[in-house]
Amino acid sequence: MKDGLAAARARTRRQRIILFTLMGAGAVVGFFSAMFEVDGGAFLEGIPAAWAIAASLITTVAIAYGGWRYNRVTDELERRDNLWASTVALNFYLALYANWYLWWRGELVREPQHEVLAVATFAVMMLAYGYKKLRP
Repeated sequence: MKDGLAAARARTRRQRIILFTLMGAGAVVGFFSAMFEVDGGAFLEGIPAAWAIAASLITTVAIAYGGWRYNRVTDELERRDNLWASTVALNFYLALYANWYLWWRGELVREPQHEVLAVATFAVMMLAYGYKKLRP
C-alpha cells in the first residue's frame, strides 16, 4: 500500500473516532436529560440543577476538546470547508434571530424559540458543508 493512501486512511480513522466520541457524549447528555425530565413535561422541563450543570460541563468539554482534536487531524482543505459552512451558518443565525426578535418586539410573531433556531442553524450548516464537499 502506498504511504499516502495509508496516511489518508489513518487520518480518516482518527476523524471517525473523534466524531463518534462526540456523538457518544451527546447521546449520554441526551439520554440522562430525558431520564431526568418531569413526566409529561415539556422539552427539558424540570431537570435537576445538578444534572444541568454536569450536562453543561460535559457538552463544553466535549466541544472544546473534540474540536481541538478534530482540527489537529484534518487538512487545510477540510478546515476551509468547515470554516465556510460555519460562516454561512453563523450569518444565517444572526439574521434569523435578529429579524425574529424584531418581529416579536413589533408583535408580528411569537417569542423566538431557541430550539427552532438551533436546529435550523445546524441544518443550514450541514447543507452548506454538503454543498461545499459534494459540488463538482
